[in-house]
Amino acid sequence: MDERIRPFLGTWILDPDVSNYEQGAVPWGGSLTIAEKDGEIGFFMKTVEGEGETVEANFSGIPDGEDRPMPENPFADTLSLSLNTDGDLVSEAKRGGLTIMVAKRELNEDGSQLTVYQTVHLLDAGSFTNEAVYVRAH
Repeated sequence: MDERIRPFLGTWILDPDVSNYEQGAVPWGGSLTIAEKDGEIGFFMKTVEGEGETVEANFSGIPDGEDRPMPENPFADTLSLSLNTDGDLVSEAKRGGLTIMVAKRELNEDGSQLTVYQTVHLLDAGSFTNEAVYVRAH
């Protein structure tokens, strides 16, 4: 495993007061756990929406920048995961070769805060970026 990934690992708690969503409402709360197993990075997300509904989403990838098939996903057919030159952990989902979503995960200097910039590209409505700010769980 690339040691630059290690600071991203762990459980993070959403801070809705400083998060900013262009698409949809900021969830009331949530968590994100990032784990590594045998070179694969797993993302386990849970949010509590404004109506009190809990939404969960999970995915995983190998952080080598290669597009890999996502046969179980109805929205994207490939996903790549990589570290960019700034050290951010980036995933890119594609459908039919077109990028439909990019999520850039950026740590603050001391590793206590994780900001996820998720940009969704919709053919008929343009692009939207949601900025979710997490603090490390203790």
